[in-house]
Amino acid sequence: MARIRQEFKNWFVCAKAPGIADYVLFFGLFLIPFITIMYGDTRAFVHYGVNFWKCITQGGGLHNFYEYGNDMLAFYRENGIGGAYEVIYDFPVYIVLGIWGFPLWIVCSKFGIEETSDMWTMLYSKSVYIAALLIVVYLIYKVCRNIGVDDAMAKWAGFLFLSSEMVFVQIGIAGQLDVFGMPFTLLAIYSFQNKNRWRFLLFFSIAVSFKQFPLFIFLPLVMLIEKNALKIALDTVIVFAVTILSGLPFPKGTEAMQVKDEVRGHFMQAFLGVKAPLHNSAVPIIVLLIGGICVFCYLKNLRDDMEREQYSVFIPALSMFVLFISFDSNPYWFIHLAPFLAILAAYNSSRFHQLMLFETVGMLCLALSQFGANYWVYESYWAKGMILEKLFGYPENLITLERFGAGVGLDEYYGVLFAGFVLCIGTCLAISLPGKMKKGANVIVRPYSALRLVLNAGVSWIPAFLFVISHYISL
Repeated sequence: MARIRQEFKNWFVCAKAPGIADYVLFFGLFLIPFITIMYGDTRAFVHYGVNFWKCITQGGGLHNFYEYGNDMLAFYRENGIGGAYEVIYDFPVYIVLGIWGFPLWIVCSKFGIEETSDMWTMLYSKSVYIAALLIVVYLIYKVCRNIGVDDAMAKWAGFLFLSSEMVFVQIGIAGQLDVFGMPFTLLAIYSFQNKNRWRFLLFFSIAVSFKQFPLFIFLPLVMLIEKNALKIALDTVIVFAVTILSGLPFPKGTEAMQVKDEVRGHFMQAFLGVKAPLHNSAVPIIVLLIGGICVFCYLKNLRDDMEREQYSVFIPALSMFVLFISFDSNPYWFIHLAPFLAILAAYNSSRFHQLMLFETVGMLCLALSQFGANYWVYESYWAKGMILEKLFGYPENLITLERFGAGVGLDEYYGVLFAGFVLCIGTCLAISLPGKMKKGANVIVRPYSALRLVLNAGVSWIPAFLFVISHYISL
């Protein structure tokens, strides 16, 4: 027994890369929220994957996809079917959902199953996010190795992303599709590091076609390496090429497109809604902050390849952080920050333990803040129809996350928690400025990773825990 304890201790505190045991532990903890909660948006994504093929076979072809989606929306609402939301994303999102949804469409068509009426069909659809996450993990490893991070630390960077609080909460619970564009953003950064301009533009163009957030990484990076304003403008136009081309087959001016444009308009209002007083008017804070980063990068002349690789690590983390704290953003968008914090920790591994402390505390503060301010995304009632209801039944008096948040003060102090997030992640960036980052040797990661993993999982279990204890106690 003493020998076993010693071998476990040696394994636990060694500097080796994460192994099978680490991944088994992660998935064992991650599957709790993943299989117990099915958020309304995630149910809508199940519909989109099946309707992609229904549109081809009975909806007049893919050029009618948006109109067919709106027709199905009316059908879902008339029949009380969950996940009834408008079709608002650019088409590449639906291509991914359609490819993954092909087997689901076959099964549902053959057996006459409504795709959101069965737990297993919904879990199959949700599993696309696990596939996307694993691709991101691999590409984080490749990006890290490309800039000289040792093999073990590069593998830990991928694992740290996978086990981040944002993955537990925004994928495990909320099941959001923001992870789809991440592989292309990472490939673009990899190309930036390797000075491959056309791949840099191509991959950013694909990434932006999923959601526009990678644009705010692209702009500073392109200004770091290009000082000709005309070429910068041309490169920016190229980055929108995939988005524009993917929208050409769809007729303009239809009711479905009007709905899509209206939702985009609401997003732009929120995007520019937080303003700072300036002279006799007010300007959007996001313009000042992102604009300031871009101006700095335009004026900055990279001295060597070392500086280039450090900025390739720092700018994505800084841009995503500044972006999402500067307007009233949806909670699940913060996952765009997670891969870059993991890369930053691996590259600046001489400060690894400090970075892990502030990243862990900051992200826990963010998740709890979101539980208070955006409770409806993570509510315990989204367990309806999933495995907990099948095991325990639906409780007569469900303890909702909203009630829990009111009981413990999350609804009152979510602003304080968000301030904790800003302070902690801001500290991570402050101690990782280009020129100050250094790689460490034989960094011990596993004990810190394990503690972080358990804490992250524990917070993500709260909605499922509330559902279970509702059978035994009442608030």
